[in-house]
Amino acid sequence: MIDLKTRIDRFSDQQRMIQESAASFFSDAGNYKRIRERRGIAPGYDQSVWKAMADLGWLGFWLPEKYDGMGLGFAEASLLLEQGGRALAPEPLISAALMAGGAILHGDNEGLKAECLPRLMAGDWKPALAWQEAESSQQTESSSVTAVAQSGGFALTGSKYFIPAAEGADAFVVAARTPSGTALFLVDKGSAGTVIETHPRVDGGFFGTLKLAGVRVSASRCVASPGMGRAVLDRVLDEGRLAASAELLGVMSRALEISVAYIRQREQFGRPIGSFQALQHRAVDLFILVELSRSVLAHGAAVFDASPDPARRAVAASQAKARCSDAALKVAKGCVQLHGGIGYTDECDIGLFLKKSMVLATWLGSAAHHRRRYGELVAEAV
Repeated sequence: MIDLKTRIDRFSDQQRMIQESAASFFSDAGNYKRIRERRGIAPGYDQSVWKAMADLGWLGFWLPEKYDGMGLGFAEASLLLEQGGRALAPEPLISAALMAGGAILHGDNEGLKAECLPRLMAGDWKPALAWQEAESSQQTESSSVTAVAQSGGFALTGSKYFIPAAEGADAFVVAARTPSGTALFLVDKGSAGTVIETHPRVDGGFFGTLKLAGVRVSASRCVASPGMGRAVLDRVLDEGRLAASAELLGVMSRALEISVAYIRQREQFGRPIGSFQALQHRAVDLFILVELSRSVLAHGAAVFDASPDPARRAVAASQAKARCSDAALKVAKGCVQLHGGIGYTDECDIGLFLKKSMVLATWLGSAAHHRRRYGELVAEAV
């Protein structure tokens, strides 16, 4: 029987401390009672857990120390996110803290950085990134939401779709088209002309639709000017893809551990079904998928930490997202099959992992999309 605890990873003391701290934080999630209780209840996560994450400094993991952040890299962040994936944590750590917070951080509005980032770090304020306009997450160009200059500001009109945890957000970082290019604007929740629609996800969480009808935004709320808005958006999307890959790794690795423990205990014909060679081979095949994903993710994190080059980061992000999206779905489905008939019931926890994989695998681009994107990016670099 395979030993899922065997690893060839070599962590620094800091990385080991982060991993152990995150594992301890999520240790009470073993029965997934909290996940079941929060399904279908907006905003889809627990505010007290979000605040506890803030107290541990996790919301400022990527932020520089000047904004009260920890200033750590993706090698460390991936360890934290993997543990969150293992616990199926519904809190919007990636979408709010990394992506929306990252858009503000990488923008060119120093006043907004000083105003918003410490509040985000403290857990008192949650932004959401509103960028997707098509029915598919493969489209990243801002087209339908426009920003028309008016006296002292802009008027935003259009709609954004599939915004994670939109109902619980305090403000939206909205990508909009201007005559000079894509710009990012901070729109406060409840602003005149805004409508938020909430839609349930298969994993029990929610996506939101943000509709804007001539919403007035002052010039001081421009997160990233048209000269750099596109680059900032592309950067945080690729950072989100790598982060989602880390969460997918946690989901699939924990699903396999649960399944291996189950086939060790489940008996048929007077012996554990895990002793049957056919099931051992299946488990090993799934284990290989998990470990290949782990290696690709580690490579991607190393690239992100070593290079600010957008082209290299884009290649690494698509490589990781394609691998982890595809592997997580295969592993989760395989784990359901290892459980047999009970794996198809809602009472069995393994189904929660399949549903989480289904959401994360398609968010920010499916495996098929990122394989195509990877090929196009590599071809351009030749």
